[in-house]
Amino acid sequence: MAEDRTLDISPSISSYVQQDQISSVSQFSDVLPSDWAYQALSNLVEQYGCVAGYPNGIFRSSRAITRYEAAALLNACLDRVSELTDELRRLLKEFEVELSTLKGRVDGLEARVGELEATQFSTTTKLSGTAAFLFGGTKYLGSGAHNVSSGKRNSQLPNYGAGPTDGLHFVYDLRLDLNTSFTGKDLLKTRLEAGNMNSSSFGLGTATPLSYYSWIAPLGGNDNEVSISRLWYNFPLGDSFRFTIGPRVRQDELLATWPVRYPSEIPLFGIPWYAGNPGVYNLNTGPGAGITYNAKLNDTKFSAAAIYVAGSGQSSSPTTGGLGTESSKATSTFQASFFDDEWNFTLAYNYTQAGVYPGMGTPYFTQNLNNPMHSWAVSGFYDFNINNKYLPTFNLGAGMNHFEDDDYGRLSSASWYSAFMWKDLISDGQDFGISFGQPTFVTDVKNGTPRDGGFFVETYYRFSVTDNISVTPTLLWLSRPYGEQTKAITGKDTFRTLAFMLKTNFYF
Repeated sequence: MAEDRTLDISPSISSYVQQDQISSVSQFSDVLPSDWAYQALSNLVEQYGCVAGYPNGIFRSSRAITRYEAAALLNACLDRVSELTDELRRLLKEFEVELSTLKGRVDGLEARVGELEATQFSTTTKLSGTAAFLFGGTKYLGSGAHNVSSGKRNSQLPNYGAGPTDGLHFVYDLRLDLNTSFTGKDLLKTRLEAGNMNSSSFGLGTATPLSYYSWIAPLGGNDNEVSISRLWYNFPLGDSFRFTIGPRVRQDELLATWPVRYPSEIPLFGIPWYAGNPGVYNLNTGPGAGITYNAKLNDTKFSAAAIYVAGSGQSSSPTTGGLGTESSKATSTFQASFFDDEWNFTLAYNYTQAGVYPGMGTPYFTQNLNNPMHSWAVSGFYDFNINNKYLPTFNLGAGMNHFEDDDYGRLSSASWYSAFMWKDLISDGQDFGISFGQPTFVTDVKNGTPRDGGFFVETYYRFSVTDNISVTPTLLWLSRPYGEQTKAITGKDTFRTLAFMLKTNFYF
């Protein structure tokens, strides 16, 4: 006769099945956190609620489980899973419409992503662009205005215009930027650029260098021809350093920080590219490299930069170009800045080789292209506007330059500018600004102090038509742009310039 084992195990099975479900594994007196299966048991108890113990609060984890006990445990878990499944069915039915809508949106997104992947030209490169239409002109005033407008200037002195430019112009400029990143932390910048401003009153056709605005560099680019105006690569070196190198890079793109906060698209001398001293921030363009260092001193950020750009470095001849030669037309810049979100204070020094355009200034200053120059600048801003839109962002910059001239001996010059800017003054996307100061003028020569200084005042109002279109009317007034040489160039005692520009930007 077979042994009746049911009589031996039924009591323990009954007790195991009938015990109230526990809510935490800690209720088992014989289960410790150090046990190898503690976490698995905890998940079954707390997430699924299908583990029970014996009436005396023990789990008997050390003894072997019987087939009856295993069946009881599995049955309890299956009952619990059935409950969960019913609940899920109820939720699925309740949110059936929403889930269907969401699925449709996901399907649509998947289709769009597939289309983009099929048509994109690169997985690492993004294309952006800016097109600008510029309408306006310059008006010459004063007793010497007629001679300048009619081209009767003294041909033996600097001639900044190819002919009369006292009129209206409608010109354009186009930039296409290809921004490529291979690691997410680096940037390969490629810019294609074209325009037709060089021969207008905003470009090389201007009678005064102080109203020069063409986006194409003075020494490169012809009207209506596409050229590569930028090609450089930037990447990190550790946590604090970044390195930039390229065969076509502009000086200001190598800086660690820009010291003033004034819109870069606003024309003429007031633009922040010069930060008060064109001698330091001269926008020299060519083969170059720069290294920047960034750190934090308590709540203040600190950055420093060392930069070298050779304006004629693309030439392979050491007599007319090359890198590190006397004919490189190179600039070496050193900058140190302390700043945070509301303010900036920057000191900078620049050494310029002979042949580099020294930046905007009077003819007395800019005619000294054949002399090396030392330049210093101090610049910065304080943003009152960040907390109150009725208060401005205040910008201030000043600098001085020194070089030796064969005819005049020691020659020193200076410049300064200040600017006030209100962002979103009337409504979002509507900005107003005004700047004034003195473009670079000669302050001291071996034989005395010339009367070379003049002033400028510039004001603009920019409003956004859409997120991708903005319109900016700008006015500029220049007093004595020829400085000391006003009478020598115009044949008269007075000459002033009034310029107007209506600029429309398209961003895409």
